[in-house]
Amino acid sequence: MEPEEWRVGELAAATGLTVRTLHHYDEIGLLKPSARTAAGHRLYSAGDVRRLYSIVALRQLGFSLGDVGDLIEREGADPRGATRRRLTELDRQIGAQQRLRRRLAGLLEALERDGDVTTKELVEIVEEMTMHERYYTPEQLAELERRREELGGDAAMKKAEQDWADLIAAVRAEKERGTDPADPRMQELAARWTGLIEQFTGGDPEITKSLKTMYEQESPAKASRGMVDPELMEYAQRAIAARGA
Repeated sequence: MEPEEWRVGELAAATGLTVRTLHHYDEIGLLKPSARTAAGHRLYSAGDVRRLYSIVALRQLGFSLGDVGDLIEREGADPRGATRRRLTELDRQIGAQQRLRRRLAGLLEALERDGDVTTKELVEIVEEMTMHERYYTPEQLAELERRREELGGDAAMKKAEQDWADLIAAVRAEKERGTDPADPRMQELAARWTGLIEQFTGGDPEITKSLKTMYEQESPAKASRGMVDPELMEYAQRAIAARGA
């Protein structure tokens, strides 16, 4: 059974805080014990513990002691408010860690694929990995990661890369033959092109818009990691437009 009141030493031992910290909180009026013993020793109530929880949670979010006091006075010591703030911050941190993990996984994949790389190539790899973060929101990146796992993770990514490589080679061959974009052969390839795009975006209009923006603001060669040059992209886009004509 938990005690109804805690002496300062007991509360310090239970929470991992120091007695000196609790004394300081008392001295600045941030956490004054609700009672004292006949000998003058501090006694902390359950309500004091709830306030202490809010203090610690807000301090971990980076608030100064002065700001913590103002927030608690304004919002009260209900632990739900501090908990919501802490969860929001943890979600942000987790998102940042997940994005960092994707960067590192992409870097490792590139290193294992290409072996030793020059400093210039390493800079280019990092630039490729960060490009998506300039055009996709954190929510869109999380959705793309979810779809990646749903489709089969790394194995699915490798298959998609091969599918794109095969398709781009076929489109380039038709372009070099002088095939009209409206020709049935190119129309079949255009259908595959749009299908692979939809596989990536999941049909999400906002992700599709972000993808389009990236290709408009970056060169097609840069956005596609050297797989598509501007002339080939223009040829493919004419074929796609012909499908809707």
